[in-house]
Amino acid sequence: MPKKVVILGGTTEARKLANLLVDTYGKTLCVVTSLAGRTANPRLPKGGIREGGFGGVDGLTTYLRNVKPDLLIDATHPYATKISAYAIEAAHATDTPHIMLSRPPWQKEDNDRWVHVSDINEAVHEISRRSDACLVTTGINDVAAFTPIITTKLFVRLIETPKNALPIQDAEIIIGTPPYKKDDEIALYRLLGIDLMVSKNAGGDGTVAKIQAARALGIEVIMIDRPAMPECVTVSGIEDAFKYTQKTLSLS
Repeated sequence: MPKKVVILGGTTEARKLANLLVDTYGKTLCVVTSLAGRTANPRLPKGGIREGGFGGVDGLTTYLRNVKPDLLIDATHPYATKISAYAIEAAHATDTPHIMLSRPPWQKEDNDRWVHVSDINEAVHEISRRSDACLVTTGINDVAAFTPIITTKLFVRLIETPKNALPIQDAEIIIGTPPYKKDDEIALYRLLGIDLMVSKNAGGDGTVAKIQAARALGIEVIMIDRPAMPECVTVSGIEDAFKYTQKTLSLS
């Protein structure tokens, strides 16, 4: 009977890890990736797909009890703290081996002008006094936090057009799908007159071009630092997660 891995996905790393596992052990390993369903047309990984939320830690616990995976891999976004906490609790409750794949954050370089803040609300507080034209790149779930901004022109980057109008007065939506290119980002910032960007320190290669462009143009970046993560076995790359899976499941 094939062994089973459940990947909590939605990131590039999750998709690439699933593909690597399926390509390597397709006949001896069942790989299922769980997607929250927040993106209408995501790039799907190889293997099985589960779509939709779990309904909290109880729902995830029930799912693990029913599916009985040999390993749970949390490869969600670095700021998806709720699901990561649920994963640890549910794995413990069901005695399911568990690891977190957390890509390293971006590191500040000499020419970067980062203003570190701890959360979205602190970022919003900094915008009006610093910017006339601000690019917001924190995602659709945080848009409502920017409604108090009325004196700064906001450009909101999203990966797809939202179903409903944004709750921000006079904001403009910029649609863009990673991976971004540095030169394209520079051209966009110049065209829009961007003088400030708000970003989470997501890490990875897909959106790092926005950081590179801000560095090249001397644009200030309000960087929302990563939240503290719960303690668990953590790896920082796809290869490390692959090797951990091999070892844990005794795959040859």
